Order: sequence, then structure tokens, then C-alpha cells
Amino acid sequence: MPDKMDAMQDIEAFLADREPNSLPAAHRTDMEEIVRLSRENSAHFEAIRNGLRHAIERLESMHGSAYVGSYAQNGTKIPFTEVTGQFRRKA
Repeated sequence: MPDKMDAMQDIEAFLADREPNSLPAAHRTDMEEIVRLSRENSAHFEAIRNGLRHAIERLESMHGSAYVGSYAQNGTKIPFTEVTGQFRRKA
């Protein structure tokens, strides 16, 4: 990360001394593409952050009285706290 930050500061310093139109068109196009990809990347990371936050919230909200989707022999649901072994699924 420090290397990337140093490189970004070097680029910013280089560009600060120049007029935007003084750069070659190919360089401007490349830079516009980098900006576009950076914004897209940022949106992806924001989505990942939101997904992880919601997953953490759901895990934190689980409690001992939650049901695990399994049933005892008498047909009653099995609470999470009573889960002790393996379950077999039958169709």
C-alpha cells in the first residue's frame, strides 16, 4: 500500500504542473479509463463491505432459541442450543 500511495502522489505532482489539454490524447484516454475503473472498483468494494456488514449482523443476532431447520423424532423443531450431533437429510 505505501508503494501505491507514493506512486499516486508522484502522478498527482506530475499532473499538477500541466494543463489537462497539454497531455497527449492517448494519455488522457488512458487516465479517463483508470478513473472509470477506479469508480467501478469502488462500487464493488462498497457492495462487498455492505454484504459483510449484513452477514456479521445476522451472525451476531443469532441466539440460542433460534431454530436450525431440523426436527426431533416427535416433529418439534430443534433449537440451536440443543444441536449436538450430525443431521441426516431425507427426501
